[in-house]
Amino acid sequence: MTFCAQQTSEQSDKLLIKCEDETRHPHCPHGPTLLFYMKDKGPEEGFYACAAYRDRKLCNYLVPVKDLNSKHLNRIYYNLGREYRAIREKFWDETYEKEKHYCLTCNVPLKESDLQPHTEHNLLRSLSENSLKDPTSFLLPIDNAKGNAQYYFDLKALKFFENCLRKLEISKILCIGAPRLHGYLRNHCKDWLHSFLLDLDHRFHYFYDDEEFAWYNMCNNFFFDECQRRKFIRFFKIKSSQRLLLFTDPPFGCRTEPIINTLRGLSKLFNEINLLPHQPLPTFWIFPYFSEQYIQAECSAFEMCDYKINYINHLSYTDNGHKFRKLGSPVRLFTNVPLEMLKLPVREGYKYCARCERYTALENHHCNKCNKCPSKNGATYRHCLNCGICVKPYYVHCVNCQRCTQKEGHNCAEYQTKQTCRTCNKQGHTELKCSLRKV
Repeated sequence: MTFCAQQTSEQSDKLLIKCEDETRHPHCPHGPTLLFYMKDKGPEEGFYACAAYRDRKLCNYLVPVKDLNSKHLNRIYYNLGREYRAIREKFWDETYEKEKHYCLTCNVPLKESDLQPHTEHNLLRSLSENSLKDPTSFLLPIDNAKGNAQYYFDLKALKFFENCLRKLEISKILCIGAPRLHGYLRNHCKDWLHSFLLDLDHRFHYFYDDEEFAWYNMCNNFFFDECQRRKFIRFFKIKSSQRLLLFTDPPFGCRTEPIINTLRGLSKLFNEINLLPHQPLPTFWIFPYFSEQYIQAECSAFEMCDYKINYINHLSYTDNGHKFRKLGSPVRLFTNVPLEMLKLPVREGYKYCARCERYTALENHHCNKCNKCPSKNGATYRHCLNCGICVKPYYVHCVNCQRCTQKEGHNCAEYQTKQTCRTCNKQGHTELKCSLRKV
């Protein structure tokens, strides 16, 4: 996974991103940069920075728009793809040596003759065939919160995704930043499902050939290796009997604008390759429930499913351990697939709501006044007659703000500037100060 500019309500208001037509932007080592600029100054006062990393220690590329010149636009970076491919070919060549090992210290695959310099390192010796089929079973997840932060789905989530794919009769799936799912599907569903992985983690070069993996930056839709891109294009071509779904698990620090731009670009490419009229690809997007407003602001077709997604290596985004959240994981599935087509597992705490005609969480009680199951965060919401909507159970109604808030005694003026108006659906004010309000 990768991180770009962090998504916060304050930053979303002030710092904007221009990611359309990013192929004309100057490149850093991680592909086309993104154009960042302040809302009150405009793009001409902005700067180009790395799409993948928000930590200058990981990528220090930063060029103000006013300083951009041909040197920046024409710079070419050395591509490591060939070196990674050569390492893979040696690793899988069993002509002279069959035993396969891996150095977790150096993050490099080894044969027997390569072991000597690594004897004092953290070595995995004689990797089994089953382990090699899914390298996420032994690779250490990258945990740099400002770089590549990886979290792997637990088994319940993987089985839920598998059941959804079967129900939807999907025959091809493009896994973007979801190596755990790719490894699971290629081992458990290969008789009916073809999976292709796009990921920024170069280590997967060593275990997957170009027929199922491409080194890729999801924040700017960039392929590092042209050979892999051509193989991907072949995968993207489908027969009339096949159905393809796009699955993405971006890091939660990602801004939604570049992700949406990438999804649109891939949908456009898919339609062009298959000579189809413009139509969005069926998509599963894994993201926290509290990012719903950002996703729907960019693409209103995405709805949030109630299923709580757990990770095996996250302390709080799970359903076990001493730090797990009482309301369950905040991670959800956002999709443009009709929610009534997704069956949530009853044994895991879900039910079918006949009035909503879809599966919801047990604690998500249907509200007759709102005519929906309103809960987002895992709590049972209550209806506020003054607001006319359902709110979190611990919210209290503020007379000054004329809406429910987290606590009494808050700063009304400050609170209102961070809210989304229910009249115009814009952020920065409440209905009281909306220009569309009827006096």
